[in-house]
Amino acid sequence: MQIPFAEWAPDSAALNSNVAADVRGVLCAANSYIPFPSLVSVSEPLPDKPLGYFTARSLAGGEVVIFAATSEKIYRMDNTDFSWNDVSQNGTTYAASDDALWSFAQFGDYVVAVNKNDDPQYFQIGVSTEFADLPGSPPRANQVRVWGDFLALIQLTSNPNRVHWSGLNDITQWTPGANNCDFQDFPDGGIVQGSSEATNPVIILERAIYVATFIPGSVSVFNFTKVHDQRGAASDKSIATRGSYMFYADRGGFFQIGADGSLANIGFEKVDRTIFGSLAAPDIASMRGVVDPFYSRVYWAADMGGVGFFNRLYVYDWNLQRWSQAHVSIHGHFPAASTGTTLEGLDDISASLDDLPFSLDSKVWQGGAPILAAFTMDYRLAFFNGPPMRAVLTTQEVGDTAGQVTFLREVMPVVDTDEVSVEIGSRFRRSDPVNWLQARRPSAATGMVQCRARGRFHRFRVSIDPGSLWTHAQGIDVKPQPMGIR
Repeated sequence: MQIPFAEWAPDSAALNSNVAADVRGVLCAANSYIPFPSLVSVSEPLPDKPLGYFTARSLAGGEVVIFAATSEKIYRMDNTDFSWNDVSQNGTTYAASDDALWSFAQFGDYVVAVNKNDDPQYFQIGVSTEFADLPGSPPRANQVRVWGDFLALIQLTSNPNRVHWSGLNDITQWTPGANNCDFQDFPDGGIVQGSSEATNPVIILERAIYVATFIPGSVSVFNFTKVHDQRGAASDKSIATRGSYMFYADRGGFFQIGADGSLANIGFEKVDRTIFGSLAAPDIASMRGVVDPFYSRVYWAADMGGVGFFNRLYVYDWNLQRWSQAHVSIHGHFPAASTGTTLEGLDDISASLDDLPFSLDSKVWQGGAPILAAFTMDYRLAFFNGPPMRAVLTTQEVGDTAGQVTFLREVMPVVDTDEVSVEIGSRFRRSDPVNWLQARRPSAATGMVQCRARGRFHRFRVSIDPGSLWTHAQGIDVKPQPMGIR
C-alpha cells in the first residue's frame, strides 16, 4: 500500500489520519510536494545592514531598477556588475532603524520611500539620479501604499491612528481638501498597522479592521466601514499584501482577509498551536510576511529560539489551503519580492555557463518574471532560485489500534530521484518513544529500501539530498506482514 505524504498539520493527531507531523524543505502541490529552491546570492554586499528593498519597472521602456536601503542611505543596484550605488538625497544622512524600517511603493514611474524618522523621498525612473524630498510637504509615515489613483501614507509619525492620501493622480498634492487629498482618523482600534493595495483597500489596525470604498465625486472621497471589532494585527511587520490579497499573523494565529473584509483563520487546527507555542513574544513581533510575487503563496519568516536571524519560513498556499516550511538562515530584513529583472553582465558573474548561479531559462533572467528574494547574512541580495534545498518528509503514523503487530522487510519511496534515504520509526504503544532505525538508501537495482522493522505503529521519514534534481514527492510504498495480536 502507498502511504501518501499528507498535508502538514502538526496541530492535528497524526495516527491513521491524512495529516503529517513534519514536512520541511518543500512546497505544496496538488497531490504531492515539490522542491523548495535554495537561496543563491547575486549582488555584492551592501555597505550596511539592509532595512528595506524594492524592485521597480518603468512603465514605458520596461527598465528594471532595484533599490535597497540601510539606516543612513538608499542604494541602487548596478545591473551590470551587481554593485550598489548610493542614490540618497545629496548631503542627506537618513535615520532609519530596526524600529523605523523603510517602506517603498511605485506610483507610475515614481518610486516613493518612507520611514517614520525621515521626510518621504521620491525617485523618477529614467530621470532621477538620486532621491529627493517628495513635494507637497507630506507627513512622515511608517508605510506607503497605492490605493488605485491615490498614494497613501500609513502609521503617521504625528498621528499613528491616521491615514493620509494624496491628490487624485498627484503624489505631490498633500493639502487636505485639494484635488481629493484628505485624511481619516480612526477613533478606536489602536494604531493603523497596514493596508492592502487596491482601489477599495482593507485597512487593518491593532484591534479593528476597516474597508475603504472610493466614492468618485464625494466630498469625503472614501467611505470607511468597520467590518471587524477587537480583531487586528499585533505587529505591522507580519502583514503581507499583494494587490487585494492580504494576510497577517496575530498573537496566536495566521489570518487571511478578503477584499470585502471577510476574515479566515488559515492556521486553525493546522499550524497555529505548534508555531506560536514555540515563539516568544518578541519573536512573534519580529515575524515578517510577504506574498509571493507570482504564485498563490504567502511566506512568513520567523526567528525560532531568538537566535537573532530568521531560521524558519512558513509557507501557506491559499489555492491548495495547505502549509509547508523550510529551514533557512537569512538576514532580519526578509522578505523581498522581486518584480523580475533583466540582468546584464553574465561574464561578470561567471566565466562559464556551468558556473552560472541560475540556469539560463530561470525567471531571474527574464524581464517581468517575478521571483522571491531575500538578503543573506552577509547583506547580499539573493534569489530563491538555486538547486533544491534538503527536503524531509515524514508520513503520518499508521497502525492497528486493535493490537495487530506488523513486520516490514522493504519499502519504496515514491520520489523521482534515487538520492534519498529512508528512516522507519516504530513503537508498540502510543505512549512509547518512537524507535527510529538507521537511515538507509534504496537499492540501485530495485529502488527498494531493505529493512527489518517490527511494531504496532510505524511512521516513515524520507530525506532528499540537497541539490538533487526531482519534481514530485508523493509518499512511500510499504508491504506490512501481519505477525499476530499481542
